[in-house]
Amino acid sequence: MNLFAKKKNKTAKKKMPAKRAPTSKVSKTMKRDDLVKVKIKNHRDKNGGHPHVILESFEDKHVSVGLTTEAKKGKNSPNYYCEVDPLGHGKKSYLRRSGTVDKKTNYYGERSGNMTPKDLAKAKQYGAKAKAKYIKEHEKKQ
Repeated sequence: MNLFAKKKNKTAKKKMPAKRAPTSKVSKTMKRDDLVKVKIKNHRDKNGGHPHVILESFEDKHVSVGLTTEAKKGKNSPNYYCEVDPLGHGKKSYLRRSGTVDKKTNYYGERSGNMTPKDLAKAKQYGAKAKAKYIKEHEKKQ
C-alpha cells in the first residue's frame, strides 16, 4: 500500500456534460414551407419592452400576444409552449396567455418570425379574446 497515494473522495460530484441550446423535436422534422411567417414587434411597457406577435390591426391599434422564455409567469399561470421558436434564437419559447390591444405607437422594432399553424391558431385565439374584451369595455364607456 502506498502511503502517499491520494484518497478517492466517495462524495465527489460527477462532471456534468456541457449545456446545449434546447431544440424542439418539431423543428427538426418540420419543413420550412410548413411554417407561417408572422410580424414581431417589441411592445413598450414598464420593463422596457419585450417581443409580441402582431395578429391584426384595427383603427390605430394592434392586437398582439407576448412571447416569453418562462414556462409560468404572472400569477403562476402556465404559458402556451411554442413548437418552434418564433424569434429563431434556438431557445424554448412560450406565448403569454393574455393578449394585448394597444396603440400602434407603443410598438417598435419590426422583424419577421416563423410559427407553426397550430401555434398561430392558439395565438389568434388569445388575440380574439383580448379584442372582444377591449371592445366590450369601450362600449360601456360610450
